[in-house]
Amino acid sequence: MNEKTQGFVLQAIRYGDTSLIVKVYTLNNGLQTFMVKGVRGKSSHNRAAFFQPMTFLRFVQKDKPRSGSMSFMGDVEVDYAYQTVPVVMNKSAILMYVAELLSHVLTQQERNEPLYHFVYQSMVWLDLVEEGYANFPIYFTLEMSRFLGFYPQANYTEHALFDMMEGQFVSTEPLHPYYLNEEYSLALSNLLNLGIDELAQVTMTGLQRNALTDGIITFMRLHAPLLKGLQSHEVLKEVLR
Repeated sequence: MNEKTQGFVLQAIRYGDTSLIVKVYTLNNGLQTFMVKGVRGKSSHNRAAFFQPMTFLRFVQKDKPRSGSMSFMGDVEVDYAYQTVPVVMNKSAILMYVAELLSHVLTQQERNEPLYHFVYQSMVWLDLVEEGYANFPIYFTLEMSRFLGFYPQANYTEHALFDMMEGQFVSTEPLHPYYLNEEYSLALSNLLNLGIDELAQVTMTGLQRNALTDGIITFMRLHAPLLKGLQSHEVLKEVLR
């Protein structure tokens, strides 16, 4: 039986002259891989542009023709059409970072509706907001750590340091190098548990934001080793400073 669902694109790889192999995180079934045929044909309704990273789609998930093969995707339409993300350089850089981050951490075929809705609502917010989104990449990364099970403990006290290994604030300098200094520990504490509409309340210079971004990426890598190849945050540091 064919199944109708929603999903966002993580990766699309060309297959043959007219087809794509597409990795999609779906609302109903988590991470799925699909064969999409005829995306480059003149009469095709499944245009290749639909399968750019972080495009939200609605489609029919067709039955697998045989055991061990990929599902097919049909009746594809864009679920949410970005208005500003493709044309605003800063937002485009954030989208590419989000896509790379999710490609690294969403590796299991596991349904997670709250995670899906979080990603959808966050990207729509980014698309619609006009300003005050410079802290969005840090916020998004921290929220992903919540879904992965190692969100920082909000136990900050004055002059505390954030211990990345333990995922909490400590009063004395750790014996290892993986911690934030007082300045960035305070900035991190200010961001913890904020709603997305409150991000602009935390003001930082570009240098401070870059240093905190580096720290959060290191924190993520310590707890999610699959992130070791992450690179797009370096572009963010250039466009958001």
